[in-house]
Amino acid sequence: MTSEVLYRKWRPQTFAEVAGQEPITRTLINAVSSGKVAHAYLFTGPRGTGKTTTGRLLAKAVNCTEPREGEPCNACDSCRPFLEGRALDLIELDAASNRGIDEIRALRDKVGFAPAAARYKLYLVDEVHMLTEPAFNALLKTLEEPPPHAIFVLATTEPHKVPATIASRCQRFDFRRIPLAAIVEVLKRVCREEKVKCPDEGLELIARSATGSLRDALNLLEQLMDYHGRKLTLADVQAGLGLVGDARSGDLARHVLEGDLAGGLALIASVRDDGLDLRQFQREVVGHLRNLLLVKAGAEAALSLTHEQAEELKALASGVGAERILRALKTFGRADLRADPQSSLPLELALADCVLGPTETEAPAPTPQAFEAGRRPPPRPAPAPARPARSRIEAWASAEEEETRPAPPLAVAKPPPEAGAPPAEEPAAAATGPAASVKEPALQPEPAPAPARSGPLTLEQARESWRDIYSLTRQLNFKAGALLNSGCDIIEVENGTVVFGFRSPWLAERMNSGDGGSNLKSLQEAVNRVLGQGHDVRCIHAPETAARPVSGRRGGHLVEAAREMGARVIPDQE
Repeated sequence: MTSEVLYRKWRPQTFAEVAGQEPITRTLINAVSSGKVAHAYLFTGPRGTGKTTTGRLLAKAVNCTEPREGEPCNACDSCRPFLEGRALDLIELDAASNRGIDEIRALRDKVGFAPAAARYKLYLVDEVHMLTEPAFNALLKTLEEPPPHAIFVLATTEPHKVPATIASRCQRFDFRRIPLAAIVEVLKRVCREEKVKCPDEGLELIARSATGSLRDALNLLEQLMDYHGRKLTLADVQAGLGLVGDARSGDLARHVLEGDLAGGLALIASVRDDGLDLRQFQREVVGHLRNLLLVKAGAEAALSLTHEQAEELKALASGVGAERILRALKTFGRADLRADPQSSLPLELALADCVLGPTETEAPAPTPQAFEAGRRPPPRPAPAPARPARSRIEAWASAEEEETRPAPPLAVAKPPPEAGAPPAEEPAAAATGPAASVKEPALQPEPAPAPARSGPLTLEQARESWRDIYSLTRQLNFKAGALLNSGCDIIEVENGTVVFGFRSPWLAERMNSGDGGSNLKSLQEAVNRVLGQGHDVRCIHAPETAARPVSGRRGGHLVEAAREMGARVIPDQE
């Protein structure tokens, strides 16, 4: 004895029977009736919305010998093989298991053969996004210019994974989730034909649980029929779908809004001890809080509530503010029960968070205005003298402060005091306490504004400012500073243009055009701020620069870094 599942048995046989996709079916009916069917279609949308069914209907309609205003007649010699599932000219390919280039090459080689019995061969490729990149490339030319007798229908639930070159050669139809009313109508028709009795409230619960998928709704209905028989009650549907169906979800919402922590914890414990599904209980609590928020906002018309239910929600929502309801809704919505669905701890923590709220000792989070102003957020009190670990926000604030506050002067190495000389006086503003034990590295100083000159800039004056130019360039752009630190010198000043010579042509090219020109812009800005406005910058290849020591620097970049940290070079070792 053979049997079919409901979603296959009651698969639509005409475009008019496809639920919830009227814009798409009307377009296809008009195309078939006018004889202007495209050579390729792309059907996208969630599961169970009719993509494969519509593709099969299109194959049957274009081959029907007696169509009725674009609809297949389901009686001619061409329609009967499609109804019986033995049509040779409907080739279905599962791209999830046939995703390689070899399968697409075989399809490309066979597409040129004439149809076996009908006028058109329709290739229905399901889950087309699973094809590999070489397979898409092999399909591209055939999809663009197929033989006159071939039609392609590509179906996918993830259209963003389909290459644009493929999608642009197809007519795209986006299947939406099927509306609740349309699913309920189909369920009523199936129940009527299958001699199943079920209240409308139960069918609506089934449709809601299917979340817009008609196939899921029919599968749920069949499961309930297998367990409870052909006479279903509302309680049977609730039990079969795993719905709590009692008043405790509403009672917990009431405890939350009234601030009753003890009563809420006791209620959660009773739900857990009764063995109910805590995830479903959480969903019902969130749904009850959502209804309260809508009623508080005056949008109760969007809810399917009885008069008594609406009045009860209004009475509860009238005593609390919308902000408190919103906070409770967010908190219970974020409760994570995936790690341990049997543990009630996430629900208990959500309840405590809603009732107790943020503690008064909790430090306020720094505002973005404080970051922009360069102010450090107030430090957290630490019992131990050790430096406390900083959070990501505090690290971000510190980085913002380092970038915005004026840089301290460089530490200059002092010579050793002479014999008999009094010790140098320590600065009066020396820091004390635990924070003084942590020293932050000194940043590059920002040079003072360029002094006014009576005459034009000379080469000697430019070279005397080399160290400031290098330091500021490195502070503005680390890569540009590294290029200046690799065999470079100011070799000429002509008509206000400062010429930098590089001993390597690659370094000069990187400075002129590297990183989209940002290197040269950083150097230009550093020169303007050190030498004054009105000076241009030019970087050239000058091999002789290698033989000339770089002004203001000796010992390489490691010695330079040591100088910046306050080190002193011993004269006889320099």
